[in-house]
Amino acid sequence: MKRHLILLTTALLAATQIGCEVACIEDGSGTRCTAKSLNRYDGVPPAPQAFTPAAGAPISVDVLYGNVYVTRSTTPQVVVEFKPFAYAAYDNKATADRELAENLRVSAVQQGGIQVSVAREGGSNGLGADVILRVPDSFDGALEITNRAGGPVNHFDIKADFVGRARALTVRNSASLGQCYVQGAATVQTTNVQCNNAISVFDVSGTVNITNDKRDHEGGTPAVTLRMAAVGGGGRILTASGSINATFPASGGYALTARAASRGQVQEGALPANCTKQERGPGDKIITCGNGPHYELTAGHAPTGAPRDANVVLSYR
Repeated sequence: MKRHLILLTTALLAATQIGCEVACIEDGSGTRCTAKSLNRYDGVPPAPQAFTPAAGAPISVDVLYGNVYVTRSTTPQVVVEFKPFAYAAYDNKATADRELAENLRVSAVQQGGIQVSVAREGGSNGLGADVILRVPDSFDGALEITNRAGGPVNHFDIKADFVGRARALTVRNSASLGQCYVQGAATVQTTNVQCNNAISVFDVSGTVNITNDKRDHEGGTPAVTLRMAAVGGGGRILTASGSINATFPASGGYALTARAASRGQVQEGALPANCTKQERGPGDKIITCGNGPHYELTAGHAPTGAPRDANVVLSYR
């Protein structure tokens, strides 16, 4: 007799943030499988690790499965904390505890920059860890965060409340239900964000490229919210479905090409005195504010399901 444990989700399970463990027993009469609801079992967190960052050195966070939270350090050091967990059947805590002890791999090392990772060797795909990263005011390198969504329940977020004086941000979240939130800084001159759910990026400068890949975004909230501290370099803001709300400086030179690709409107707001509008239709407009970088904003380029409005809403401050 053989017993196999498999963790899986379906589209319905993903939508309700519930997973199942399927136990399959093989014997002479065939294979019989039983589904059980999943519980989250929290492991014992390792001691926090602290590093003194070198000037301009980067920080990278690569998480196979879990949330990533970035916040302000109360010291001049970068502090890394891990919160291990395992998803397993409601009556399978012993297996979860064993896999947490034997199969989960968390690491934070400093080799030039600081590299933080969550991985696993063997065990089930329910193993993971949340990462809490605390950065000091003096941090002035590039910050890169990746969530690979390698597990059965994919509601994990990337949330950065503080980035110090970072000069570049890269955020990638593959979790189907996970959101991306970045409170940036005017020092950030390059921002790249790709996420499968709602994205919010505030107070960055320079070049900005943002993509929301969710094809069935609910219309109640924007798929992308962007607030620019200063322009420079241009960029592209794109949603597969859902609206874009973007705020640009009321002064300075730049051009915006804004399109509601499937259904919706471009709402350009009260234009600053130095801006002009070229309207090619309710959902296709060009805003020109003197000379400067070009930003392209396209909402709803590849939706699925019932048609819904995907607007581009612009404002200035």
